[in-house]
Amino acid sequence: MICPTEIAEILTEILTIGLLRIRALGWSGNADRCAIEADHIHNVPDLLAHYSPERLVYYWNVERPSYISQTPASELADWEPLWRQLNAHVETLAYSGSMREG
Repeated sequence: MICPTEIAEILTEILTIGLLRIRALGWSGNADRCAIEADHIHNVPDLLAHYSPERLVYYWNVERPSYISQTPASELADWEPLWRQLNAHVETLAYSGSMREG
């Protein structure tokens, strides 16, 4: 399935921010933090290439919370606007019945 344009734009921005953060952390010698940042976004390219509602919900319910639990609140500000936008799409999936358990 092709990733809906509105979702693809948000995910592309998440990748951009993540890669910029990884680069800055790498240059400052913070390998541990680079790994956390990479863990957060490493499945996003596959989500874009092979979109499914289930993969989006996995990012939302598993990868994003894992990242949040490892990241100081002061470092989450870059993500909040994008996550708010993405949340609207995740909620739409839930309300539309796309994610009903079988």
